[in-house]
Amino acid sequence: MTGKGILFIALIGALTIPAPAVHGQLFESDSKRFGGSKMDIVVREIERRDRSSVIEIKIKTLGSSVGSSFFLLCSLRQLAIERGGYRYIVKIEEHPKRGQMLVGFLRNSDEGPASLDKEFSALTSKDAVIDLDQFAEICGKMK
Repeated sequence: MTGKGILFIALIGALTIPAPAVHGQLFESDSKRFGGSKMDIVVREIERRDRSSVIEIKIKTLGSSVGSSFFLLCSLRQLAIERGGYRYIVKIEEHPKRGQMLVGFLRNSDEGPASLDKEFSALTSKDAVIDLDQFAEICGKMK
């Protein structure tokens, strides 16, 4: 086989090797991306599970309570979209430890949180499910 033939086979082989998926990267959102904001909050996904994520929240400066709350909520909404276009979530704050949150992603509003993981088994659908679409307009303005 000629040098060109070996190069061609190597090129074909390289093209068929799957590349790592970009969507497998852990999520991070930083409030400083909005520029003039006084708040300094970083929301970081530190563990990815099948249909849940452990989120770490680092607050250096809180800013207004409404602005900070919407930043956190819109960050969770973005994470849910990136994780698979999820519209509904459930969350357990201060879990697995202080400064962290366990967020589960539901396919629909009727799906029981217990279907995600045993840690969500104490939550009921009616009182725990958050519909992220109700915040779409506000989150759209935060970009």
